[in-house]
Amino acid sequence: MQGNPDIPKGMKQHFFGFLVKGPKHDEPASKEERDRLQAQHLDYIRSQGEAGNYSLAGPFLDDGRIRGILIINAASENDARSIVNGDPLVKIGRLAVEIHPALLPDTSCVLREFREAREK
Repeated sequence: MQGNPDIPKGMKQHFFGFLVKGPKHDEPASKEERDRLQAQHLDYIRSQGEAGNYSLAGPFLDDGRIRGILIINAASENDARSIVNGDPLVKIGRLAVEIHPALLPDTSCVLREFREAREK
């Protein structure tokens, strides 16, 4: 896609991932189990950010069907889906993912600034 002369300079294909309530979202679990799963979920998101697979990731603050958003760096929609499917909450069905391709400005500078701010 980057070699296409009709794409403006500085633009890059990304994939938006919407983390949505999965089929097992409302299954009962103890507070300890919920805390453990949330910690695993956050560790996975951090690891994907550090690996360069996620440019941005964060939760939505309402209690709607869509729980969070990701901007995923991947070569294809299947690759993007594969990355997100590694999330522990997706694996067990508490979350599911919707993937949408998008053409956006290159966000590599955003991740770099995030890393630099975190290191301070």
